[in-house]
Amino acid sequence: MKGFFIILLILFPFFICNGQDRIVIYHSGEKDQTAWNMFRKDFQGKGYKMYIYESTDSLDKHLENVNKINRVNDAVFIALDVATGEKNHVFVAVTEAHKGQGNIMTIEEVPAIHLKASQELANYIALSFNKKVKQMPLFPLLGVDMPGCFLHIEAPQEKLNEMFDILHNAIQKYFRRGVKNET
Repeated sequence: MKGFFIILLILFPFFICNGQDRIVIYHSGEKDQTAWNMFRKDFQGKGYKMYIYESTDSLDKHLENVNKINRVNDAVFIALDVATGEKNHVFVAVTEAHKGQGNIMTIEEVPAIHLKASQELANYIALSFNKKVKQMPLFPLLGVDMPGCFLHIEAPQEKLNEMFDILHNAIQKYFRRGVKNET
């Protein structure tokens, strides 16, 4: 019995979710249900733990969502606009938020805490699609206390899964950065 507990204690860390595959998706832009359903099915099939929130134009509703979003630990935030279209089009942006000088941050300054990690995430995604990251004010990231970026993907319906695979590989590179391959 004592041996069982020792083995249980040794293996316990492997049963705890380490959060490396947690993604908060802020569904923004046009509500293309076909593309959106394809994305959800594809990423859930890849084993991601996804927390999905609908975008809003109301600051009060956004802040309500942000309070829920910020309770998720060890995750990345992607404000995602996915749509079907005639051509492949990808746009990646990161916030231009900056830290203030005082001890108390305003809601606009909160994303700046994770600016370096957000830029890394955006760079992994943009480079995978051979695009450059744009820096701009981003309402969806307002108050979000985790690394995040905005991503617009548009492609013909038959090419969307290919685009999702590229996105998946980019996110995995971000999650696994700094982890050496032992083989």
